[in-house]
Amino acid sequence: MQFSHALIALVAAGLASAQLPDIPPCALNCFVEALGNDGCTRLTDFKCHCSKPELPGQITPCVEEACPL
Repeated sequence: MQFSHALIALVAAGLASAQLPDIPPCALNCFVEALGNDGCTRLTDFKCHCSKPELPGQITPCVEEACPL
Protein backbone atom coordinates (compact mmCIF):
# COMPACT_ATOMS: atom_id res chain seq x y z
CA MET A 1 0.00 0.00 0.00
CA GLN A 2 2.76 2.46 0.93
CA PHE A 3 4.62 1.64 -2.28
CA SER A 4 1.60 2.55 -4.41
CA HIS A 5 1.25 5.91 -2.64
CA ALA A 6 4.93 6.63 -3.19
CA LEU A 7 4.68 5.63 -6.83
CA ILE A 8 1.64 7.87 -7.36
CA ALA A 9 3.45 10.79 -5.72
CA LEU A 10 6.51 10.20 -7.90
CA VAL A 11 4.44 10.08 -11.09
CA ALA A 12 2.47 13.16 -10.03
CA ALA A 13 5.69 15.07 -9.34
CA GLY A 14 6.98 14.08 -12.78
CA LEU A 15 3.77 15.29 -14.42
CA ALA A 16 3.88 18.54 -12.49
CA SER A 17 7.51 19.04 -13.38
CA ALA A 18 6.77 18.54 -17.08
CA GLN A 19 3.74 20.84 -16.98
CA LEU A 20 5.27 23.50 -14.73
CA PRO A 21 8.91 23.84 -15.86
CA ASP A 22 9.41 27.20 -14.12
CA ILE A 23 8.59 25.82 -10.67
CA PRO A 24 11.76 25.29 -8.61
CA PRO A 25 12.29 21.64 -7.59
CA CYS A 26 12.02 22.52 -3.90
CA ALA A 27 8.42 23.72 -4.49
CA LEU A 28 7.13 20.81 -6.58
CA ASN A 29 5.88 18.76 -3.64
CA CYS A 30 3.93 21.77 -2.38
CA PHE A 31 2.14 22.09 -5.71
CA VAL A 32 1.54 18.36 -6.10
CA GLU A 33 0.11 18.10 -2.58
CA ALA A 34 -2.19 21.10 -2.94
CA LEU A 35 -3.32 20.30 -6.49
CA GLY A 36 -3.86 16.66 -5.59
CA ASN A 37 -6.22 17.56 -2.75
CA ASP A 38 -8.26 20.43 -4.17
CA GLY A 39 -11.12 18.35 -5.54
CA CYS A 40 -10.15 18.52 -9.22
CA THR A 41 -10.23 15.20 -11.05
CA ARG A 42 -6.78 15.41 -12.66
CA LEU A 43 -3.48 16.92 -11.61
CA THR A 44 -3.21 18.54 -15.05
CA ASP A 45 -6.72 20.08 -15.02
CA PHE A 46 -5.43 23.63 -14.74
CA LYS A 47 -8.81 25.20 -15.56
CA CYS A 48 -10.22 23.51 -12.47
CA HIS A 49 -7.20 24.36 -10.30
CA CYS A 50 -7.36 28.01 -11.35
CA SER A 51 -10.96 28.17 -10.14
CA LYS A 52 -9.81 27.41 -6.58
CA PRO A 53 -9.03 30.77 -4.91
CA GLU A 54 -7.71 29.06 -1.77
CA LEU A 55 -4.76 27.39 -3.52
CA PRO A 56 -2.24 30.27 -3.28
CA GLY A 57 -2.88 30.51 0.45
CA GLN A 58 -2.19 26.79 0.82
CA ILE A 59 0.82 26.63 -1.48
CA THR A 60 2.67 29.79 -0.41
CA PRO A 61 3.52 28.81 3.20
CA CYS A 62 4.70 25.39 2.03
CA VAL A 63 6.96 26.92 -0.63
CA GLU A 64 8.35 29.47 1.84
CA GLU A 65 9.29 26.63 4.18
CA ALA A 66 10.57 24.24 1.50
CA CYS A 67 12.61 26.76 -0.52
CA PRO A 68 14.96 28.82 1.64
CA LEU A 69 16.12 32.08 0.09
